[in-house]
Amino acid sequence: MAFKSICLIGASGNIGVPTLKHLLASEQNFKVTVISRESSTAKFPDGVTVKRVPDDYAVDKLTEAFQGIDVVIGALSMMGMGEQYKIIDACLAAKVKRYFPTEFGLDELPDWLLQLREMFKIKHDVRDYLISKEGTGLEWTSICCNAFFEMGIASGFFQLFWKDKKAVLLDGGEPKWVACTLDTVALAIVKSIEKPEASKNRILLVEDFRTSQKEILVAVQKKVPGWEVENVESGPWLEKGKEAVRNGDNSQLGKLTFGTFAQGNHYEGRPEYGNDVLGVSKKSFSEAMDLFWKDYQSLQTS
Repeated sequence: MAFKSICLIGASGNIGVPTLKHLLASEQNFKVTVISRESSTAKFPDGVTVKRVPDDYAVDKLTEAFQGIDVVIGALSMMGMGEQYKIIDACLAAKVKRYFPTEFGLDELPDWLLQLREMFKIKHDVRDYLISKEGTGLEWTSICCNAFFEMGIASGFFQLFWKDKKAVLLDGGEPKWVACTLDTVALAIVKSIEKPEASKNRILLVEDFRTSQKEILVAVQKKVPGWEVENVESGPWLEKGKEAVRNGDNSQLGKLTFGTFAQGNHYEGRPEYGNDVLGVSKKSFSEAMDLFWKDYQSLQTS
């Protein structure tokens, strides 16, 4: 079975932009449709069909927009993740063949994080909802990448805080964990569409490399020196963050999310490892840093 008609929701977002680029560049010549909210002012390339839907993603309007579509990709923002139940129901009604949920991050979600961060509870439940629909004609593929590399550095998620030029290193910043560029995640989505049987009804873990806070900080200091460094033990640091969130301080949620993998993790060798299945090449750490610096420079001049 080959997919031909692809619909992308969230095409102007962080993962949507590179995904649209790779869809249009595919040798399989996909017919690409973008779903855009009525309030959106986003512009899209020539050759892309744009369908406007109400901001509340009404199921009947989505069902109408999905007619004749083989694959729907949900590249929604964190705030929009809860809309996916409507999107999935519309996929079922329109007889869409494959749905890609808004995953693209952590694959393993500890119970305490599900309890403390609603976004991850939704992500977990959406995946279960999709699995419950197997056998109805709607397939699914979840792409997980652990951490968006460029965004993690720029946003402070990796605990490098640009405004204060302060780095908080867990366990000396030595543990290595999986990271992936936005471009590689987007390519993995498109490769999954190009290889429908290999990607059917499964989680696929994709990566560029494993890195550490220390490696990133060393690279950053070569161009932006003068960072203050605070070293902390990961265990007490995480417990303090959990207690803060339980007391209503949601500013600590990003810290807790990072802490779920900052003590080290692996993808390669696991059954869900997707790079080889999809034929997705890895970028090097230095290539990824070049991508970050390009984004960083644009942020500085905007």
